[in-house]
Amino acid sequence: MVHDDHTGLADQPDDPDTTLAALLRDLTELRDYLAGRGHHTYELAQRFMQNARRGGAESAYDERQATMLEYQHYIWHEIAGRVDQLLARYGAADDGAGTAGDETATDRSGVTGHAGKDGQDGREQA
Repeated sequence: MVHDDHTGLADQPDDPDTTLAALLRDLTELRDYLAGRGHHTYELAQRFMQNARRGGAESAYDERQATMLEYQHYIWHEIAGRVDQLLARYGAADDGAGTAGDETATDRSGVTGHAGKDGQDGREQA
């Protein structure tokens, strides 16, 4: 494979299996990156929610930030789940890593979300 110095991309190899393997590796890296970003935004959301619960002048702001970050967390994991579906469809072997150590859970409505080690999705119940 010859790398193009201008774009950093490799020229297309002649072997379709090699191309597919490279694509699947790239998709695995993308899935893990997206899941990591989702986990990070979830942690930030929890910090903002803790600050909001303490009260004070900034509690309304902290609650809005927590809500926004929870939504971002959901989106990151939703996209990671879709990438994971592509990996499953096109033959990537599951190495047990999942989405950066997290599991993606799908409820009966088809909504995919972050599942922690205990199987809970991390969303607060009303």
